Amino acid sequence: MGPRTHAVTVDLRGSAQSRRAPGPYRVERFAADLRELVEGRGWAPVVIVGHSMGGTVALRLAVDAPDATRSLVLIAPVPASGGGYSAKGAAYLRATAGDPAAARSWLARTLANPAGPALERLCAAAAQSERSVALQSFESWAYADFAEETRRIAAPALVIAPQHDAPEAVERKVAALLPDARCVVLPNCAHYAIVENPAGIAQLIREFVA
Repeated sequence: MGPRTHAVTVDLRGSAQSRRAPGPYRVERFAADLRELVEGRGWAPVVIVGHSMGGTVALRLAVDAPDATRSLVLIAPVPASGGGYSAKGAAYLRATAGDPAAARSWLARTLANPAGPALERLCAAAAQSERSVALQSFESWAYADFAEETRRIAAPALVIAPQHDAPEAVERKVAALLPDARCVVLPNCAHYAIVENPAGIAQLIREFVA
């Protein structure tokens, strides 16, 4: 991010290098883990950056630990009101857990251009979580229900909505509820804008933090 920025990436429990951490694998536990890390290291308050369900976790942290939250950057966030999936859509997403072929098919739909290394990176990341972990996590963020609580978040927020990922819904269901939020549409990207245009996102974050 820059010479004056200390950035820390976190593997939520149940994934990657934290895959052996015991459950529960829920938004509330993920947010509590982040709070313990930030406060335990004496870093608070910090800028919390979250993508997709990580955005839901960031919102939960901002509600539960306002003193630890300097500001929020939410990239293609799942709303605190849940994913809004139909029964068929939810069943489809559950079926991708632990199934590499199904996961690849789904992840390809989350990219503006599925050709190239981005899809391979996403598939490799998805393969690092056990099916049971992915399913428990899904039930938590897909059916989150604390949207009204986000109205009391005082921290400023930058909401980045990819052009090809229903940006109007992100603005309405996330940014519009936050008292001090700015919503920016990132062009030529879909849900996984973090791998399609990381430089553009980094620049937006730099400007926001400054």
